[in-house]
Formats: sequence, structure tokens, C-alpha cells
Amino acid sequence: MIGEQLGSYRIEAILGTGAMGVVYRAINDTTGRQAAVKVIGGEVGQKGKLYERFRREAEILQQFRHPNIVRFLALGRFKGTSYFAMEYVPGETLDQMLRRRGPLPWREVVDLGIQLCDALHYAHEHGVIHRDLKPSNLMITAEGQLKLTDFGIAKDLDATALTATGRTLGTAAYMAPEQIRGTPAISHKTDLYAMGVVFYQMLTGRAPFEGGSPVVLMHAHLSQSPPRPSATVPEIPKALDDLIVKLMAKPPTDRPWDAAAVGVALTDLRDKASQGDTVPMVVPTEGDTASQASSSSATATKPPKKTKSGCRFALPALNRATLEVSLLVLVLVACLGFVAYMLWPPSAAYLHRRAARLMESSRRADWIEARQSYIDPLDRDFPNHPYREQTRAWRDRILLDEAGERARRLESPVRTRFTEPQTTGEHEYIEAYALASEASGRGDDQAAIQYWEEMARRLKPDDAEQRPWSLLAQKRAEDVRKAIAERREIVIRQLNDAERARQRGETLKALTIQAHILKHYGSNGDVADLLKRAGLNSQAQPTPPTADPSLPEVSSP
Repeated sequence: MIGEQLGSYRIEAILGTGAMGVVYRAINDTTGRQAAVKVIGGEVGQKGKLYERFRREAEILQQFRHPNIVRFLALGRFKGTSYFAMEYVPGETLDQMLRRRGPLPWREVVDLGIQLCDALHYAHEHGVIHRDLKPSNLMITAEGQLKLTDFGIAKDLDATALTATGRTLGTAAYMAPEQIRGTPAISHKTDLYAMGVVFYQMLTGRAPFEGGSPVVLMHAHLSQSPPRPSATVPEIPKALDDLIVKLMAKPPTDRPWDAAAVGVALTDLRDKASQGDTVPMVVPTEGDTASQASSSSATATKPPKKTKSGCRFALPALNRATLEVSLLVLVLVACLGFVAYMLWPPSAAYLHRRAARLMESSRRADWIEARQSYIDPLDRDFPNHPYREQTRAWRDRILLDEAGERARRLESPVRTRFTEPQTTGEHEYIEAYALASEASGRGDDQAAIQYWEEMARRLKPDDAEQRPWSLLAQKRAEDVRKAIAERREIVIRQLNDAERARQRGETLKALTIQAHILKHYGSNGDVADLLKRAGLNSQAQPTPPTADPSLPEVSSP
């Protein structure tokens, strides 16, 4: 098709081929800009599931607006050939980069990984699972920007399924166990598994499982434990090594919660490295033995020293033995000292001080580290420590933040698998949120407070699963109370301004202020008493109010 015209696009060269068609580089004759055009031709490409998947990919891209996802441009059919145009990304695929460069430095893997997490989290938030994440579907520009491409077999959780249960789609080297089985359990965590495989390949230059056929690969993904990247490349951070193994966990529940959580972990690692903080690395286990063997060999082959007369001599046996024993004693003392230092329990004050420093941060990752590394050991090892009230408040702050993040998803009007409530607390929140929102919408914030308080009473604050939602319900009620207090203060201030204007004879100004009050606050029941005392009726036009000495004075800010 090179040289042919598809609508306003003129085909220039082939960029790649796939199961659903060919991708060409083209130029838009109207704008002069380059584009990537995917073409699906022939009679089979104009109907059936193949065409539906082709069209679904275009529709999925059309709803995306993200810097790390290739942008949709147009969809059409020209002389019996269906096509859609996408943003042309100059650069190379990650697959091509790995073939050209081999394994990538861990810092570069982290940078690319953060971008991939952003793209996947955005897609997952829109109810789309990629299902075919692999290096050939990741474009890398010369500036190091990553672009996620090829949603040809993506699963739209809000649309009719195009794959029957038991049918497997994807690339065997990157498929999660649940994807291989073809079960309905495919979720956003299926993409997380493939992302772990891609990270492993970027660090080591090869996939974690290799085999001569797709069947062999699938069996490995189902039954073999994921290898650690550090077994091949030990010069990587321990946190990155652990994260990749966790991403490739067989049960989806053992993988990180979502791509955003993975992005937070990678960002924290990048920030620590860029700020010069200590980043614990995986300790090489094989190099030490080889080094010692080489050293021993060199010592054994070194000839004895010569005196000035040319005679060879050896150290007295007793002195050498004494020296060796002394060195061994010194090494043993040093090792025991190090072990004692590592095992010596830190004090409660030390753990509290380190936790307090991290909890002063505004970043959730620091809070999580504080809980895992210091708050948990403090409460566990020192059950009667004097900071119990403080650690409980810290734990509640973290729980409240986590519940608030989950609540924002539950509040989404788009119902997907990620926005469906799963626990008792989440179900209670959805019910209270709907009732409280409806009450606030009609101006009855007092009723909204009652709904939130009722939710808090129904939940058990001592239950680990329900406590975050109990805290969130209490916070929602308190937020509404603060909003009421602020609203009453504003109305009181404006009523006083209107009264002062009336006393100065500025009747028009007073009426204007009153009209403003009725327009913006007349439907709020929590200020009805103020309006009544000022002689205002929310159902009628405002009239100049009479002076009311009992009306509290609030100075203007």
C-alpha cells in the first residue's frame, strides 16, 4: 500500500505488522504531519470479532488523553479498507532498544517504569486492561519518553466481552497465570504481572522464563517461582528486586494493589537516589568467593622473598601461625561486634523519633515506611511505651488517607470492577455517600451530618477492616460541620454589611447584599434562623431589614 491514499493520509512506509493488520507511517496531506496508520484489509477485516476488536482499539484510544499513551487521531474506511490513525512516535520500541543495548541500568529502568505505571493506572482508571503488555508495545523516544501502544486485545470492563471464557489471548512470555487459564478473573493485576516480566527483562536482557514453545512458557508461568533479577544482575536496589518478584506473584492478591502503588515505590526509589540518600543494594553472593579463591591462588604462586645475597627464606612457622590466629581473632571480634550492633534492640525513644520525622512528611510513602519500620516495632517491642496515644493517631492518619483514596474511586459515576465496593466498610460508605450527597444537594447539611454519623455508629472501630471507614465517616461529618460554621459566618458578616448600608441610607446597596445572600444561601437550612431574624424570606424578594441588636457582629476580613 506504499504510495496509496487512505482518506487524507498518504502511506509512506511499513512500521510493523501484527495479528490484526499492518501499521504504516503516513503523512496527512492537509496538515503535513506524520501519523501511524493501522490498516485491517480484506473481507474478513470488515466484519466479525476481528473487526470488532479493531474498532474497539480505536474507541479505547479515542477516550484516552495521556502523555504516555499513543494519541488517537482518526477512524475511517476508504475503498473497502478500514483504518485508524494514531500519533506517530519517532524512536524505537523497547524490544529494539534491548536488542541494541542489552540490559539497561537500574536507574533508567526506574524512570521508564514510572512512566509505564502512570499510563497503566490511567487506563485502569478508565476500566481498560491492556492484556498484551510487552517490550514491542512500548515506544521509547530519543528523549526517553515512553508511549504505551497496541490496545488490540485490551479488555474494556464496561463493554460486551469479545473473548469467550476459556479462550487465551496475549503473548505467552508475558502472560499472567489467570490469563493463561482463560478465567474471568482477569483484572488490572494481570497487567501488573506483565509489567514485572518487562522490568525483569529490562534489567537482565532476557525474559524470566524461556522455552521452545508457547506451551512450555505457559507451564513455567503457571508452576515455576519467579526468579530474582539480582540472580543475574546483583548491582540493583533490594527494593527494586523485591518489587519485581512481588509483581510476578502467581496469585493476583499477592501482587501490589495497583499501578499507582508501584509508581509510588519507584518514585520513592528514584528520589532517594537523586537526593544522595542511601539506597540498600542487593549484596553479591558469588563474587566474594571467586575473589577469595583468586587471592589465595595468587598468594600460593608468589615466590618467596630473596635476601640481598640471593638466598630464599621463609617466615618462621610460629610467627606465621601466630599472625594467622591473630587475624582470625580480629575478624571474629569485628563480626561479633557487627552482629551485636545489628541485633541490639533500638530504644523506644529512638523508634519514636525516627517515626516522627517520617510522619512530618506530606508523602504517603514516607508514612508507610514509618509504620512498617518504626511504629510497628515500637508498639510490638515496647507495649507500655509512653507514646501510645501518638502512635495510634499516626496509624489513624494513615488509615484515613488510604480510605480517602479508595473512596474517591468508589465515588466515580463510572461503574467498573475497580469502583465496585468489596468490603462492609466500602458498602456502608457508598450508601452514606449517596444519602449525604442528596441531602446536601437540597440544602440540608444537617441531615448529611446525621447520615455520616449513622455510618460511623454502624461500623466497629476495633475491627481492622472497618476502622478506616469509621474514621472517614467521622471526618466527613466534621467537614460538613466546618462548612456550616463557615457559611453561617459569611451570612452573618454580609447581613451586618447590609444593615450598616441601610443605616447610612444606602438602600440599594443593602437590597443588593440581601439579594446576594438569598441567591447563594437561601436554600441552606442551617442559616434559615439568621435569615428569619434579619427579616428575609427565601421565597420572596428582599426588603430592607430592621435593625436587630441581638445579631452578632462579625468583622470583615
